[in-house]
Amino acid sequence: RSPFRDRSNDVVGASETISTDIGFKLPHDPNTLKAMDYKIGSCARPYMRAFHLAWTSFFVAFMAWFSFAPLLPQVKKDLNLSDNDIFISNICSISSTICARFIVGPLMDQFGPRKGQSLVLILAAIPTYFSGLVQNLAGLATVRFFIGIAGATFVGCQFWCSVMFVEEIAGTVNAIAGGWGNFGGGLTMVMMVGIYNMNLASLTCDEECAWRNAFYIPATMLVVSSILVYKLGDDSPRGEWQPSRDIAPHWSDVAANPQVWILVVMYAVCFGVELHVNNVVAFYYYTRFGVSLTTAGLVASLFGVTNLFARALGGIVSDYYYSRHGNLGRKVFLIVATVLEGLTLILFSRMESFGVSIAVMFIFSIFVQSAEGATFAIVPYADPLNTGSVCGFVGAGGNTGAVIW
Repeated sequence: RSPFRDRSNDVVGASETISTDIGFKLPHDPNTLKAMDYKIGSCARPYMRAFHLAWTSFFVAFMAWFSFAPLLPQVKKDLNLSDNDIFISNICSISSTICARFIVGPLMDQFGPRKGQSLVLILAAIPTYFSGLVQNLAGLATVRFFIGIAGATFVGCQFWCSVMFVEEIAGTVNAIAGGWGNFGGGLTMVMMVGIYNMNLASLTCDEECAWRNAFYIPATMLVVSSILVYKLGDDSPRGEWQPSRDIAPHWSDVAANPQVWILVVMYAVCFGVELHVNNVVAFYYYTRFGVSLTTAGLVASLFGVTNLFARALGGIVSDYYYSRHGNLGRKVFLIVATVLEGLTLILFSRMESFGVSIAVMFIFSIFVQSAEGATFAIVPYADPLNTGSVCGFVGAGGNTGAVIW
């Protein structure tokens, strides 16, 4: 028996007319035209090009979103801020994404993932360009609040993949795209420190000048990514996006679904933890173990490195258990991954050795990302007609968890 379910009655939120210049290079469902397989090494339209644009745009957005994190020790010194001031700016960075994800989800259901993703990238680029102008806590909190809009690109990333691929491989595809995108949060720890040191090498640039001029690169990357998404991507296998109904019903339908709220809570305790750790881990190692800013940034990047494989691993394992036990298999695996995440977090918090703490942090990160991948493997099943809104709700849950932690 085929592992793929019958979709003859499915409704797709895209135009009924199939774009004539799109070639279907992958096996696909004849009713929805969603791909039933994926080829990572391909960039062919519409499926794999959308996949690569989805994760790379989220990757760039994640880099900009956490571009301040590795530089905060120097920012704190130059602006004469307290530890509590840094904490406030971290909260602002994360809290704005909660609102953005709630708003962006229904908007993408209405206008499609390509236009929505491109718009969010451009909006996030504007405050990123102004990051070097902050003079006090109010300026820092305000700039980081608006840069936090970049976090809403996660909704577009997951929604775009869900539109292009059938649910049976959604766990794997969404997890790979989300994991590779999240890796931007790890790479930015290295990249921003590298830009800082490059600026510092100039005879005319001191430490304050070095961090203030480090934000032009991630801001420009956001603009370039926005243009590529808009010009090169396809909204769906059928071409241009045409909504099936008005925006209003999406909110009420999704908000009334208890399955969605369970996923919101589950994502809060995995992605919420990741966001909080991304914001503080470099500062944690800098203050707890007395290492240099460069060393703290390099160590902090290891937490994000696991996104290259761990989130995908969570999706792959979830798909495997789905093939054996149906959605019950997905749910049980999500619970197991979340419990192991909690246990390793407790262990990490009690580490006194610098070297051992790095090893435990790496293991802890694997379970965090795996739980995230397992969560979004279930998302396409919660409400197929409102997948964008569900992605927005669940994604916002992750940021809510970060604020709580």
